[in-house]
Amino acid sequence: MHADENGGVEMLARLIEADLRAAGANVDTLFLYPAFAAGAGAKLAGLGRALWRLARARPDVIIAYQPTASVMAGLVGRAIGCPVRIVHQTTKPATIHPVSRTFDRWLGCGAFYSLNIANSHATLAEFDDYPAAYRARLKLIPHGVAPPEPRTGRAGTLLRFDIPDDGPILLNAGRLSEQKAQQRIIAALPLLPKARLVLAGGGPLEPAYREYARAAGVDQRVHFLGYLDREQVGDLMGAADAFVFPSTWETFGLAAVEAAMLGVPVVASDLPVLREVLSAEGRTAARFVNCSKPELLANAITAALAPDSLAQAKSLGPGLRHKHSQETMLAAYRAIVWPGVPPASAARADKVQQDGARR
Repeated sequence: MHADENGGVEMLARLIEADLRAAGANVDTLFLYPAFAAGAGAKLAGLGRALWRLARARPDVIIAYQPTASVMAGLVGRAIGCPVRIVHQTTKPATIHPVSRTFDRWLGCGAFYSLNIANSHATLAEFDDYPAAYRARLKLIPHGVAPPEPRTGRAGTLLRFDIPDDGPILLNAGRLSEQKAQQRIIAALPLLPKARLVLAGGGPLEPAYREYARAAGVDQRVHFLGYLDREQVGDLMGAADAFVFPSTWETFGLAAVEAAMLGVPVVASDLPVLREVLSAEGRTAARFVNCSKPELLANAITAALAPDSLAQAKSLGPGLRHKHSQETMLAAYRAIVWPGVPPASAARADKVQQDGARR
């Protein structure tokens, strides 16, 4: 992966890592960069260290997320003879740096990727105009999601984070970036005079967002909490009245799905992928809106805070948990990984699974 930012990609990788390790595999996780916003020199040094570790380890399987990591998995993995090289499309092609996008297209058309995974039908559709040779290795494996369970009640959580409980709590969890577009919520906040906005995440735009909130006169009602661990975000989801997700693009929308699974009303950008992942049993768990319009966003949030909206959100939680089953995702990865593992390791994994079943 690129860098450890405790986001959706890192969470999914840790799930897969833990599951494969429990099945008997030896797993090592590499982060290419010391931080996502690291300078060119630090990034090049990180790439060099990762290349050296891969060359020394000569793994049976490489699983890569994000564009640069995927390109490295294809090139280096093939060069060192790694038989299974799995990459993921976690970014829309149009948003990838042109150099990485060109390499990815070239490697995907060749025999450099064993498997190229997309996590939603909407993401698959982004590659409809790619060559048939590229699309032949694309496979859909939807994310499996286990929502964090709140450990404390609303009062205790808000007290811990020094957030007054004097009105509706709006939550957004994600990197403070152009893609996640949290400034859209800040722009709507003057139209929601009783609401507070909690931003669980850090990122390069935090200083700009703080200034934006100050200029809008809502800085006292916007709470910047920085990067939080999964349990802390779960506590905040349990305390929130609504989860607001105004992203400009997504390939899945993990945080919004987690909130919806917990029965929190969701207001989200009207994107095909979000309509896909936030729907179950023929119903949707979110209100979709053009979040670039403050008035429309504020109206949707007001509607989401109504009692009937809360009841509807809670009723759809179980359906979303079933749709986005964590075990279904993990079983798919186990089935992919074991063909590339030496027989001795596979036999050991079988024994571990059998022992676990007996216990």
